[in-house]
Amino acid sequence: MRKNHFPRIILALGAGGARGFAHIGVLQVFQEHGITVAGIVGTSMGALIGSTYAVKTDIYYLGRLVEYLGWEDLVDIRFPRLGLVDGAKIQALIELLTKGKSFEDAFIKFWAVATDLETGEEVIFKKGPLAPAIRASISIPGVFKPVELDGRTLVDGAVVAGVPIKIAKMMRGDLTIGVNVGFDHTQHQVRNLFDVISKVMDIMGNRLDAYQLPDADLVITPKLGDIGVMDFGRGDECIEIGRNAAEEAMPQIRDLIDKYSVERNQVG
Repeated sequence: MRKNHFPRIILALGAGGARGFAHIGVLQVFQEHGITVAGIVGTSMGALIGSTYAVKTDIYYLGRLVEYLGWEDLVDIRFPRLGLVDGAKIQALIELLTKGKSFEDAFIKFWAVATDLETGEEVIFKKGPLAPAIRASISIPGVFKPVELDGRTLVDGAVVAGVPIKIAKMMRGDLTIGVNVGFDHTQHQVRNLFDVISKVMDIMGNRLDAYQLPDADLVITPKLGDIGVMDFGRGDECIEIGRNAAEEAMPQIRDLIDKYSVERNQVG
């Protein structure tokens, strides 16, 4: 009897602020369809959602929590010298969602991506406490105060890898699936300072995506329309859109799994 080989699937969860809540919907659908994930690499909001999933925080509980979260619950505007938001509130939330655990405690292999503000290098967190690394990964330049960690000044991983496909490839899985929740910058209207910062990140992210995305076996792109990176009050919409995108992609995912299984069986 031939053994049915199931591929090691690595997810690359991208940045997108509030749009990143769509990752919750994608992960819910994967779980419902019995798609086992061997590893996750997350940038910014992708790192936050990915880390909670990796430590087995209930993904449906997380979805219900999002419905009640507002911008005021996530930010503490104190105008520190290097950013508008101090970050203490969201640090506390991250500690709660990741259960105070470390990378080594995760049930699924998990890495988070941040950017070294001094050198411009990508920083890949693989060990140590989760919360400080996630706090660094989500530190949108100019909005959140940068994080001082391990002798580095760190900001949002989206500066170097909006959807971290190439880093996910370093996990050496069998299939790499990206989830792109980035914004089409041509549709982004500028109304305030946050919009200016967001639009700059969008433009930069779209350029980076053109470099990263072709290396994926499949990219899931939720149709998030005009939902902005700061639209935290629309989290439930993002989750549903993420679910729809994952359901639409499921036949392609099954095909990739079947193809992998057939190829492995052929080589014994």
